[in-house]
Amino acid sequence: MGICIGFSFHHVAADGRTFNNFIKEWASLSANSCFLINSFPSFDRSVIKDPYGLEEIFLKELWKRKSSQEMVIGTETHVDLSNMVRATFVVSSLDMERIKKRIIIKCKEKGQPLPIHLSPYVLACSFIWVCLVKVQNQIDQLENYYSEEDPNYFGFIAGGLTRLDYPVSATYFGNCVGFGRSTAIRGELKGEDGIIVAANVIGNKIKNLDKEILCGAERWILDWEVLFGSEVHIMVSGSPKLNLYETDFGWGRPKKIEDISIDRSRAISLAESRDVEGGIEVGLALPKSQMEAFTSFFFEGLKILQ
Repeated sequence: MGICIGFSFHHVAADGRTFNNFIKEWASLSANSCFLINSFPSFDRSVIKDPYGLEEIFLKELWKRKSSQEMVIGTETHVDLSNMVRATFVVSSLDMERIKKRIIIKCKEKGQPLPIHLSPYVLACSFIWVCLVKVQNQIDQLENYYSEEDPNYFGFIAGGLTRLDYPVSATYFGNCVGFGRSTAIRGELKGEDGIIVAANVIGNKIKNLDKEILCGAERWILDWEVLFGSEVHIMVSGSPKLNLYETDFGWGRPKKIEDISIDRSRAISLAESRDVEGGIEVGLALPKSQMEAFTSFFFEGLKILQ
């Protein structure tokens, strides 16, 4: 017997960090009736500066698309769930070190510069992206549909509060994130150096967001539409930095955390591993045949790195 708790929230109200803080606060109150709140949430939206006039830009862009019924919704696509299966894969810290070592060796052999950002997030995402591209290559109907020159997109959300060049209270309650869309050619991703290509484009985009989170934000709506308007894309949901498994309502740590939205959004979910220190849990929802192919590529790929 066990208890399953489901949560739902809208990104207009809160980002993942804010929602996680809310859940942690709720869990602490439930676990200890004597718990005292030391800091209350801040709802002051004026603390987030808008030097580029993004509020007006976003409202105009959204209204223009809504008026012409051209808005692309990336969260509720029509997906046949009858043959869909879910699975969770763990990329351990040792796996990520091996992926990093392979990238460094390959770059040195070819006289190429190293990717500028090889964080655990970039390493895990690059490996998963390449595995999924190989799945497309193996499935006949997908292979015949896509060209080697087709662009493949990898989208993710980056926390904004820690990337601003001025301090904002950690208790800020709202949505402050950046959007990144990395692009690579399909033929390059499925090639021998696919993981280097993936690490380069993902790492470069993260570094750009680190440098100035809102730079280029006026194009985010268009970038979002290009991403979800493409049949060949991956979107990341969640983050391994939120420490979701530390949430305790008084019954102990969660046994399993699932992001159910990935069934329809064709996203992959990321969370810190519950049982493998420094590891990242990757959640996927794919048709059965594609999941079998992905499983094979995932474990064979890790085996080659040993």
